[in-house]
Amino acid sequence: MKRRLEGNIPGEGYAQVAIEGERIRSVQLMGPERPESAFISPGFVDIQLNGFSGVDFSDPALTPEDVIQVLPPLWKTGVTTFCPTLITNSREGLLRNIRVLERARQIDPLFAQAVPCYHLEGPYLSPLESRGAHDAKLMRPPDWDEFTELQIAAGGRIGIITLAPELPGTEEFIQKAKASNVVVGISHTDASPEQIHMAADAGASLSTHWGNGCPEFIHRHSNPLWAQLAIKSLSVSLICDGFHLPADVVKVVAQIKGPGKCILVTDATHVANLSPGRYSLVGTEIELLPSGQVVTVDGRCMAGSSVTMNRAVAVFQQFAEVSLRDAIAAATKSPAHLIPQGEICSRVAEGAPANLVLFGVKKDALQIKTVCFRGRTVYGSEGASTGAELTARDQD
Repeated sequence: MKRRLEGNIPGEGYAQVAIEGERIRSVQLMGPERPESAFISPGFVDIQLNGFSGVDFSDPALTPEDVIQVLPPLWKTGVTTFCPTLITNSREGLLRNIRVLERARQIDPLFAQAVPCYHLEGPYLSPLESRGAHDAKLMRPPDWDEFTELQIAAGGRIGIITLAPELPGTEEFIQKAKASNVVVGISHTDASPEQIHMAADAGASLSTHWGNGCPEFIHRHSNPLWAQLAIKSLSVSLICDGFHLPADVVKVVAQIKGPGKCILVTDATHVANLSPGRYSLVGTEIELLPSGQVVTVDGRCMAGSSVTMNRAVAVFQQFAEVSLRDAIAAATKSPAHLIPQGEICSRVAEGAPANLVLFGVKKDALQIKTVCFRGRTVYGSEGASTGAELTARDQD
């Protein structure tokens, strides 16, 4: 089946995008952007998603059927590619849920296509002040034998691991991870600047949710944050929900790193898309406040977020004062280029997988109108009036 979409490609102009089967057949620019029309971009990529809409990927009772249920609500937010993220847990708990994720891949091809790899955030993190909502009792130094066991259970699909570089044995672990094509992120760390540089030299390439996962009070110069900004090879992922990072900080990071090194993540937990109230996260009691902020019940720290990617893009554009094109790139092109696994649509271009989002722009969040996944409309109504010059129709 052949289809055609029309709309603005941010920074490029008004375009007609032809889709054939699961791929983009052609992209034809038809002039400058039309202010009254919707926009077309690749589907959003979230490399740090702990859960969504009641499904917690670290839940000890998680089932494959639970996992698959996240797809429709995620599509409504424009996300077509994501990395299920497992947080600090026992070896047995991690093995169990990795196997559940693998089973979900086997029974649902759409889930398999949407998930290029998994993200392991912990258990190799600092148990000190930077631990956040992670359980310090379950943390331990990096163990390559343990990681190998987890990777075998995952079918080789652990693509990102976030750790604290000050832990013993980290340098050798990072080197082995890089050699096996695993992206190493730095976070939940009390490391010295020297230890941050060691990690980057060993092969770490990501600062996971930079500006968070660190002590609340640090030395003004000798701390983990400056080194991560200074090291050019490190991309930074940012939680732009209005709670984790203030506007000035986001703007400075964007200016230092540039759009190509900024990656938007939600770090959303299962409470995203739910009503305010108290919930549990791997044994830690958390609360979703009416404001949308997620905190531990004891008030010690935040516990992930409830933000959606369509809002994160809008907040990043506003806070960083960047173009819509650059804001979209931080949720598409930048994360896609970081992940070595899978095939991800990073540009609206000929031959790319037809993972596309059609949206309008509002200050508080992008308004998702239609989402195409592998050429198939999974959210929105084809041919429905959107108040813009946007078409999605079948052709003979």
